[in-house]
Amino acid sequence: MRRILVLLAFIVPLLTLAAPARAGGWAITVMDPVPAKTDPDTTYTLGFWLLQHGTHPYLGDDLGEVALRFTDGKKNLKFVGVELTEPAHYAAAISLPKGTWEVEAVQGWFAPYRIGTLTVPGGLEIAPVPSELRQSIAAQPPQEHWGAIRPPAVPLGDPASGAPATPVATPAAVPAGGSPGGTTTVAVMERGSWWRPSYLVAGLLGVTALAALAYRVRRR
Repeated sequence: MRRILVLLAFIVPLLTLAAPARAGGWAITVMDPVPAKTDPDTTYTLGFWLLQHGTHPYLGDDLGEVALRFTDGKKNLKFVGVELTEPAHYAAAISLPKGTWEVEAVQGWFAPYRIGTLTVPGGLEIAPVPSELRQSIAAQPPQEHWGAIRPPAVPLGDPASGAPATPVATPAAVPAGGSPGGTTTVAVMERGSWWRPSYLVAGLLGVTALAALAYRVRRR
């Protein structure tokens, strides 16, 4: 019994170290330009980009469902996004009744996060990017993953200061005369999952070690 406790004391820290391996992952969703006015019970197609670390497409496998979700305190409406040709680019067709709607991006394994508030009839007011994430994005080197069709620039300055937006790729990649346009972004923290590779490997090692110890004890 003492040996089992010693072995567990060795395995548990390994599992603890493996658990946060993906907990620091995060992404932002950048909206394509939205209609200036949204009318009730009218179909609109909204484009948006899911950018891991605010600069590049999701690099893992099996991202999960990507969608836009609207809630008004009573109703909860979700419109699933469809992948477009460009990496990380999605589109969702929506139609909403009159009201004030809180908007979230459902981003697969990344936890949902508030995009902003949509008033119908009216327009979409986007929530600013949290300051800590703006700093993290600004510190990353530009990455090139797109051609002429690319995500809108990410606004990294203080919204009140009117600071210019920062492209997600090198300035040379932006078409001449093009405008970054678009709207602000949202940030999310990645949800953990017990079956992720880091968890699975540590768990298998622990089970194997326990099985080997049990076998040795039985033989005595």
